Amino acid sequence: MNADRTPDPEFVNRLEWQIESAWRRRESVAPTARAGRLLKSRLGTSLVLAVAAMFVGGAGTYVATHRVDEEAVALYIARGEALVEIARTQLDHWAQELTRARDLLNLGLAGEPDVQQVEAMFVQAQADVQTRELELTETRTTGANPNDALAAPLVRGRDFVSERLAARRHPLQMRLAVLMTHEQRSGQLFDNGLVSEEVIKNAQVQVAAAGQELAGLEHHLTLRASFLAGELSATEVELQSMRFAARAARESAARQAEVVAEQYQRLRQLAENALVSDPELRRVEAQLRTARAQVELADLELRILEQKLETATKE
Repeated sequence: MNADRTPDPEFVNRLEWQIESAWRRRESVAPTARAGRLLKSRLGTSLVLAVAAMFVGGAGTYVATHRVDEEAVALYIARGEALVEIARTQLDHWAQELTRARDLLNLGLAGEPDVQQVEAMFVQAQADVQTRELELTETRTTGANPNDALAAPLVRGRDFVSERLAARRHPLQMRLAVLMTHEQRSGQLFDNGLVSEEVIKNAQVQVAAAGQELAGLEHHLTLRASFLAGELSATEVELQSMRFAARAARESAARQAEVVAEQYQRLRQLAENALVSDPELRRVEAQLRTARAQVELADLELRILEQKLETATKE
């Protein structure tokens, strides 16, 4: 190689000799000259295709992936539109039911609690429509399924998570009101000796569960606001949400265990007088063991979550 980086004549001659020798060796082992020409042709074609693939492969992959992405987005939107239509159909149904219930109330053929129950279903249907419409709007904006995580980012400055949570508030309030009315009626019937104490206990459990669900919703809204304000990390938000749910599950399991324990004690007294069959007593006894086991599992879950939350807070 010369100083100006051009090949010298000796290097060129040697290279030409090596190339000619290589071709002579190939021709000597090739069946025919035509086969050699075909081989060279195929090699050349392969090289051209390889080089072309290097240049267009990336673009081709992008086009294919982009097409798949567009199809996925279209599918997400179509699904969201279908859910909105279903929710609107349900809303129309409950609107008609509510009108019919009010007409029956005016005719004295239905009571106020009956109307209240139908009204609660109507309010729930309204919230479902609002929720589905919010989901569809988010999907059209992001091209993805809705993200309900408490640590989800804003979507172009809009907080879809909090909006959907807030849409659930009124139905939960209505449901709690209906259950409280039922609890009051059960109490009146119990005072008149028309229902057993077990009916009262079950009504109280339902009211407590509905109240806990509403409290959980408010807690989620608070956690969401704390995350957006930068006061809590995504991990802390998730763990606090799980801890709240575990506490609610523990309280519910404890209430249920208390109800079953009282029922079991009554059945044992009846069994002593041969007023209850042994299989019935064993069935309730099994329910009691299950309820107490659920309380123990909830306690274990709470301890684990407390430890994890403590570690996440330190970090």
